[in-house]
Amino acid sequence: MRNNLHSVRDLVRWRDEVVRLEQRRGDGVCPLGELAELLAHGDEAGRSAVRAGIAACESLLAGGLARIRESGELAADADPERLATGLMAALQGGLLLARTTRDVRRLEVALDTALGYVRAHAVTL
Repeated sequence: MRNNLHSVRDLVRWRDEVVRLEQRRGDGVCPLGELAELLAHGDEAGRSAVRAGIAACESLLAGGLARIRESGELAADADPERLATGLMAALQGGLLLARTTRDVRRLEVALDTALGYVRAHAVTL
């Protein structure tokens, strides 16, 4: 995930790219989910590495959402960290559903729902 989120339109492009990548994969494997599951009962160093990876992705989203808020596209009281957590939850949950059912539409629905929540914080011009 690159650090180039500057608008809600950029978030939609991110969503579209995630869905495209998932459509191409089609193997039903969620690498981060599998790694997290393997390490859940493993050593603390492994769990820390997974937590750090998730935190890094969430931080990039939060930074982008903060830029979107600073540009005036999101309300001043929008919480970038909270919105980023919602997007990450939708991403991971959507990937799990899509990969276990082999139906990428479930990922689309999860991300669209999270983007709807972000848009609920949009400033109407």
